[in-house]
Amino acid sequence: MIVFPGVFILLLAVGVPIAFSLGGAAFVYLLLKGISPTLLIQTTFAGMASFPLLAIPLFLLAGNLMNEGGITRDLVAFARVSLGHLRGGLGVATIAASAVFAGISGSAVATAAAIGAVLLPAMHDHGYDDELSASVTATAACMGPLIPPSIPFIIYGVIANVSIGALFLGGVIPGLLLGISLTIYMVFTAGRRDYPTDPFPGAAAVFRAALRALPALLMPFLVIGGIMGGIFTPTEAAGVAVLYAFVAGFLFYRRLRVERLFGIFLKSGLEAAVVMLMLGLSEAFAWVVAVEQVPARIMEFLSGFSSSPYVFLLLVNLVLLLVGIPLETAPALTIMTPILAPLAQRMGIDPVHFGVVVCFNLVLGLITPPVGAVLFSVCGMTGMSLERLSRGILAPFAIAVGVLLVVTFLPFLSTLLPAWFLPGGR
Repeated sequence: MIVFPGVFILLLAVGVPIAFSLGGAAFVYLLLKGISPTLLIQTTFAGMASFPLLAIPLFLLAGNLMNEGGITRDLVAFARVSLGHLRGGLGVATIAASAVFAGISGSAVATAAAIGAVLLPAMHDHGYDDELSASVTATAACMGPLIPPSIPFIIYGVIANVSIGALFLGGVIPGLLLGISLTIYMVFTAGRRDYPTDPFPGAAAVFRAALRALPALLMPFLVIGGIMGGIFTPTEAAGVAVLYAFVAGFLFYRRLRVERLFGIFLKSGLEAAVVMLMLGLSEAFAWVVAVEQVPARIMEFLSGFSSSPYVFLLLVNLVLLLVGIPLETAPALTIMTPILAPLAQRMGIDPVHFGVVVCFNLVLGLITPPVGAVLFSVCGMTGMSLERLSRGILAPFAIAVGVLLVVTFLPFLSTLLPAWFLPGGR
């Protein structure tokens, strides 16, 4: 058994991509056990041949279509017009725009890049401290994978066999709670530092901006409302989102061009291929984990400390926050879910609640110094050094961890909406 994790760590250490490290470790295990390597091919195909996984390329395509179609500019304009006159209004507008864009892209990196590209220069011009504006933008982007649609929830749901619709609903309150907490922090800090405000443009200007941003504002409600109402499944919702993005980009915004579609399709296909290959090869990894009874061994080890599910959840938080530092969310999910999900089930922890906790943890890895994809993205846009941003993000990161702990130890925040709207579909 020790050879299996050893090979996996060695492959990662020498720079082998995570997908091939997963498959390579499983391949060596099969050879040592005298099992036909064709099992690797069979499990890889089985890991990708899942109807719910079809939602991943579709949601990625919908997000790229909406972004290329000009949604970001009108969305940010509406947030700024409606909130810019408040103390710290540009920061609040950043958080609000991130929350809406999160319901379109489902990606923290995409949210930070799209919203930050417009509002970071505006906050700089208005005298906001660069560390504050950059750190709030980065942390607000973490709402992307929590507010549906969410690629991490799809991955977790498929691997752990948990309802994706229930996970989508379970992430709504934690995502909004993160946004509200960041808003309070932004308003308090802006008041203490006496940041300037925009003049209120009037109700007519707010109404016009709302009309321009209406397609963007409606898309999250379309996706989650259709799932809650039983009109379509999460996978079907992804297809509806693509159609909606086409119509909005071509007919409403009129910024989407036929000649740009090939590039959009190619970008979405490459993004989806990376995730799908990793999920396929992770199935072989999960098979080895199950055969070697890794969850049972860990459970036996943990029972020597405590049998309390709350202690287990606290340990999970600590482990995943560390795991999320070197690993991206998707690969971390493919590695940790086969190990942790069975343990949570044996502890009697609600599967939806646990899925939200796991995804929340790993999303925070995207803004955890010294490495994090969102941190790199924001540094690239602002020209700020990673060291400087790492210092500035400490307070927003502490707020996000506080929200995570609240969500961890108050399970009803994750289970309330699924219990209301999907009582028989969990």
